[in-house]
Amino acid sequence: MLTLLLPLLALGLGAIAALGFAPLDLWPVTLLAMAGFIWIITVCRGWLQGAVCGLMFGTSLAAVSLNWIAQSFTYQAKMPAALGWVAVLGLALFLSLYIAVPAGLAAAARRPAARLLLLVALLLPAEVLRGVLLTGFAWNPLGIVWLAAPGVQQWAAQVGGIGLTAILLVAASGLVWLAVGPATIHRLIGGGAMLAVALAGLIGDSRVVQSGFLGPPVVVVQPGIGQDERYDAAAAERHLATYLDLTRQGLRRANETQQAELPDVTIREANIEEAPEIDSPLRPSTAKVTGRLESNIAAGLGDSANQPGNPAAPDNAPGRRRTGEIAPAMVLWPEGAIDGLLERDAALRARLAATLRPGDVLVTGGTGANPRTPQTPYSNSLFVLDKSARILARYDKAHLVPLGEYVPARGLMEPLGVARLVPGGGDFAAGPGPRTLVLPGRFLGMSPVICYEIAFPGAVVDAGNRPAWIANISNDAWFGAWGPPQHLAQARLRAIEEGLPVLRATTNGTSAVIDGYGRLLAATLGKGPEILVLTLPPPLPQPAFPRGGPLITLLFALFLGASALFLERFRHVGISE
Repeated sequence: MLTLLLPLLALGLGAIAALGFAPLDLWPVTLLAMAGFIWIITVCRGWLQGAVCGLMFGTSLAAVSLNWIAQSFTYQAKMPAALGWVAVLGLALFLSLYIAVPAGLAAAARRPAARLLLLVALLLPAEVLRGVLLTGFAWNPLGIVWLAAPGVQQWAAQVGGIGLTAILLVAASGLVWLAVGPATIHRLIGGGAMLAVALAGLIGDSRVVQSGFLGPPVVVVQPGIGQDERYDAAAAERHLATYLDLTRQGLRRANETQQAELPDVTIREANIEEAPEIDSPLRPSTAKVTGRLESNIAAGLGDSANQPGNPAAPDNAPGRRRTGEIAPAMVLWPEGAIDGLLERDAALRARLAATLRPGDVLVTGGTGANPRTPQTPYSNSLFVLDKSARILARYDKAHLVPLGEYVPARGLMEPLGVARLVPGGGDFAAGPGPRTLVLPGRFLGMSPVICYEIAFPGAVVDAGNRPAWIANISNDAWFGAWGPPQHLAQARLRAIEEGLPVLRATTNGTSAVIDGYGRLLAATLGKGPEILVLTLPPPLPQPAFPRGGPLITLLFALFLGASALFLERFRHVGISE
């Protein structure tokens, strides 16, 4: 009877655990469900039943949380819409292997304590592998549920999202031993683990401090265009007019908010050699000041000779504010906002530039031309345009979406009727990867990230040339009710890991301005045309995670694995039963 009941219980617990992800954010439910799954592995009969329970738990967890993928199949006519649910189930079965294999290996141990430790130890590297194998699918790491809990999420700055998963597993394991520990020592260890996690939340909250930094004004445009009309050629002109009208409204609002003069900034010390011990948000390679700035501007956020309020700055220095002068603004449009080839259409560039004021820049998604690659002549790109209609910079998306921007194993898939979900028969060309775009005037270096590239930890910033902020443009209009909030959660997690603000512009999802602590400073409602107007949050000093990646967590997993083997070998140890 137990052989049948445990897999069914695991199936139900997986579905319950999925409720902790956005948009429901019921993180205590995930904690309890995870504890229930860990208990199942400690009592199941052998490795095979453990693997089956892991398969059931992982399948229902992924199927429920990724239900939004099925919605994307309803906006195309190349394949039956019902194939969307087949895709959800197939992906869920594949992702469940990253839980089933650790569960089976852990259940092969004889001692319950060894099983528990080994399960936690194996789940952590499995989650890392999930984000890299076969192009990777790093969406919804278990630890992301802590975004809805007080304080704990701030530890992502030190240990990343994978570290947050470790904290969740430690808390769930502690709950198991606290509830059903066979001896006093188990309950003491379990209670200690729970107390440590609660303390981690309190310490995490203490990390958050307020900043008096006033960055350049930004205008985030969300046009409110649904996926059902996104690729309607007859509506292209109307869509462009919506973007232009919202941009004008946003710039007028930026004018109103900039009427009050920014406070003068006096740079008392900006000599790198005289302050080498100061850790700055930006690296010297970005040509920004990395010394100690005794002002209300965070260190590393500008060239001291050109900062507003610095008497040494020439009148024509970029970013210099004169009395009554309106600061240039940066406008952010979503992924694929431009239907034409911006580089080849001078009239289109002039039309876009006409909405800008002197010094303003427009950051927008569009299609890039790749004439040197006949097999993949286009790329999903981001462009930076100025008032003179010049393209100042371009970024090509590097991490493409399977079936969205290319068809994997096209020669095998096409005969089976598998096609891209978006219009066009060919694949997009992939870009070279993260890079920092240098922007003019007061605008700080930017790392462009298109769509679900934001879901990959350690892959959103050029490590050798750290930017001051991340631009995440996307089209979330075809991801149903659950996809956009989950996408926003990935962006918040990357902001904490990198210590950098993230500006998100989507067509009809949740556009937002996120600070380096992962806090939402502003967000759209996700319905209809909207604009966000505020100042760019400051970057924080580079956290530990970008420098060490998941190393700390993997070392912790190695320690747990060694401890499990020790308990398995030496039966006389008190906590092995």
